[in-house]
Amino acid sequence: MKNGNQLIAAIDIGSHSLSMKIVEVDKRMGIKVLEDVKRIISLGRNTYAMGKINYETLNETCEILKGFKQLMNEYKVNVYKAVATSAIREAANRDYILDQIKIKTGLHIDVITNSQERYLMFKAIRDNMDNYSGVRRENCIIVDIGSGSIQVSIYDEDMLTLSRNIKLGFLRISEVLSDLEGRTLNFPKVMEEYIESSIDNLMMFHNNRVFKHLIVIGGEIKLINKLCASENVSGPNKYILRENFLNLYYKFLYLSHQMLRKKYEVPNESSDILLPNMMILKKFLDITSESVIYTPMVTLTDGVVSDIINKKNPFIEDELEYDTLSLCRLIGQKFHYHREHAEDVENKSLVIFNALRKLHGLGSKERLLLQAAAILHDTGKYVSYNKHYVNSYNIILASDILGMSKHDMEIIANVARYHSSEVPSKSHENFAQLSEESRIIVSKLVAIIRVADALDRSHKQKISNMVVKYSENEVVIKIDVSEEILLEQWTFEIKSEFFREVFGVAPILKVKKVIVNV
Repeated sequence: MKNGNQLIAAIDIGSHSLSMKIVEVDKRMGIKVLEDVKRIISLGRNTYAMGKINYETLNETCEILKGFKQLMNEYKVNVYKAVATSAIREAANRDYILDQIKIKTGLHIDVITNSQERYLMFKAIRDNMDNYSGVRRENCIIVDIGSGSIQVSIYDEDMLTLSRNIKLGFLRISEVLSDLEGRTLNFPKVMEEYIESSIDNLMMFHNNRVFKHLIVIGGEIKLINKLCASENVSGPNKYILRENFLNLYYKFLYLSHQMLRKKYEVPNESSDILLPNMMILKKFLDITSESVIYTPMVTLTDGVVSDIINKKNPFIEDELEYDTLSLCRLIGQKFHYHREHAEDVENKSLVIFNALRKLHGLGSKERLLLQAAAILHDTGKYVSYNKHYVNSYNIILASDILGMSKHDMEIIANVARYHSSEVPSKSHENFAQLSEESRIIVSKLVAIIRVADALDRSHKQKISNMVVKYSENEVVIKIDVSEEILLEQWTFEIKSEFFREVFGVAPILKVKKVIVNV
């Protein structure tokens, strides 16, 4: 490392391979790739076929990771992050596997959720696709083809309107349908029907409309790109011509694995999974109108690198937070939330949070969790008004929010759970199972959202302006109103008690009547 440049390593423990990328980041945010290694491994075949990873595969995994770590030591890497996806996440013996990896290699592995994986891939696309902003401003579909699942996200006029995980990865398809291959002469047709049924069910949410752009990452896209490239295509690593892909697809449809290897030099480890990859791609190509398929050629390790760099440089604006909140609002709409009230509670919560940073000591991540909870706090009313906050808790935990870990979702759900009449208590299982640190975070956010919710108790947004001041152990909330707010004042008095219990100071409400000229 020279001139204070940073060396970063990103490791992806996937279902079909282990990958590591080592990069050098200079002071001007320039990134130079020093190493990009990939080793094929059958973790996914173990999990999807047997439900757990056997110890022969574990030992092979550890040997590869030891090699990765040795390479990291040679480069003197000072920052690394290792993530694992569906193969380890779904393995029945995952805890034992992670423990053995740590003991044998010294590496700490983060098992990430589907939504976190999707978030990292979005970062990779954003930072590595030249015209990404222009494409997402129109309507487009982003498909991340994994070995265990596919991640499908839809942008409509720059707004993320759907982001969903489907257990339809190329390796999972191969394993799930393996018993049927010897029972039919038209196995590709069976595989097509299996893939189409899952994707058609998803696209029903968008009325089976046609989209303009298609961005595809992951899977065997690099190999497909290479096979589809022609001499008159500029920059073959950036896109695939629709015509070239379809010609290749219909040639491959009924070719044996042996013929793929012999005639087209398809690697042995790719010959049995190439067709499921192409079938998934073909299905999404059918619902887009563009003549090209965008292929940014990014991997999860690129997303991990971007995430590390973003966290080390807080001045970088992360537009993906906007996508996260867009999905929260879509969930709210799905459960017919009171949009105006949710927005009012969100805005008031942020005003309080921002003004009291010295009092609560929380950061930008907790601020985002508070926003998500404020948007979704009343969704449970769709199920029942009776203890609707419990219903909200369950709805949130069952949802998939971009970038959120299981831990994050538990915090959001608990904050929504206690916005109303009940306050956090260790007698409640949902609160007691949290770590001490998480319970403190939840309690602080609950104290804030309860005050914000109280100030719109009537759901009529009567407060036209609000300013919060904190000084000398005093929290003063000044509000402007033009009509009676007795209900809000009464609720504020009740909900302020928990605020005082958490922060050791009771908020003071100062009301200024504003005369409105009629």
